[in-house]
Amino acid sequence: MTSLSNRNEIYSHTALRGIAALMVVLVHFRSFFHPSIDPDEVTFFLTKGYLWVDFFFILSGFVMSYVYVIEHPGRRTFVEVAHYLIARIARVYPLHLMSLATVLLFFMIVSLISWNQKGEFCCVFDDSLRTAESLVANLFLIHAWGMFDWVTWNLPSWSLSSEFFCYLVFAALLTMDGYARKLALIALSCIVLIYYGFSLATGDDIDENFRLSIVRAISAFSIGILLFLGRRMVIKLSENWLTCIQITTVVTLLLSLHFGVADVISISLMALIVLVTWEDRGILSNWLAARFLHMLGLFSYSIYMWHYLIKYIALEDWESFIGLPVQSSILGSVIFVVFLTVIVIPISVWSYRSVEMPARKWLSLHLNCLLEARCALVSTKSANKSMLVTN
Repeated sequence: MTSLSNRNEIYSHTALRGIAALMVVLVHFRSFFHPSIDPDEVTFFLTKGYLWVDFFFILSGFVMSYVYVIEHPGRRTFVEVAHYLIARIARVYPLHLMSLATVLLFFMIVSLISWNQKGEFCCVFDDSLRTAESLVANLFLIHAWGMFDWVTWNLPSWSLSSEFFCYLVFAALLTMDGYARKLALIALSCIVLIYYGFSLATGDDIDENFRLSIVRAISAFSIGILLFLGRRMVIKLSENWLTCIQITTVVTLLLSLHFGVADVISISLMALIVLVTWEDRGILSNWLAARFLHMLGLFSYSIYMWHYLIKYIALEDWESFIGLPVQSSILGSVIFVVFLTVIVIPISVWSYRSVEMPARKWLSLHLNCLLEARCALVSTKSANKSMLVTN
């Protein structure tokens, strides 16, 4: 099966992933601004910031289709699909597990401090965001599969759980032959139309029903797959036309987020940006080729997974350490938000280099070795059985 090592990286998409992660960080950190500088009073840009997660899903669907050549009509073997799943698990699970363990440790420490000061052991489980059941679900990455009403533990990991569901659907697509895969893609297209059509008809924000998280994720992920299948429509565009479309789409997206138009429109514009940047051509792709944006994209997963815990920790210790209230003064709130935004980058760089990449390589190596050993054992047994039959 084709792997990323012999497929050219789409640098624009890597940079876009980093920008989307940073937007999510700003969305979550804005709650600490003083009411007098509340950005939500003048723009819907951050209010609609949850849509950047859907942007992640669209990018993921496109990149998975690109890396594993979804348009190839042949059915993939068990070993090929197993290698794909190993790559996905090694990519997402180690950092998820470590961030989950860190969140659990953090609240255990908070509980011990509370026990020491107030004589009561609290805060580890709160019967809403953190329960024993949701902890088990988090361990298996199924906590956003419709069993809970809201996010749990490391809050941003809900999208990781939903994306893992998309990975499993994609694996199922790889096991199908060309005709069956086309039928499955038609079914996914119907889900996209029904889901977004219902959202448009009712005027509901797509993040209002958490129990539909996997439907939300697979809809955006499917858009990414369909974009990949239709990617050739932009190949014949000249550089000037492509640049014009890129600039127009970005400006229109910013305006749609600012004015808070229907989510479906903003998602459509995000999808168009993914489509018109996949060749790394045009002025937008040239801007996205900046080294710091590419690096931001590489660190995006760590940024996304750690920023909410950083928010928790800083909120607990900020006022006692700095002496400025978080929300009761303009200066305190501004310093707090700037501090959080700045500190999340070096922490994510460390996480990417010291945790994410080493753990991914280690887990991938060991799981692939186990798979190869299992395949070798099966082959040996089959050969021995054939020899017995022949004799």
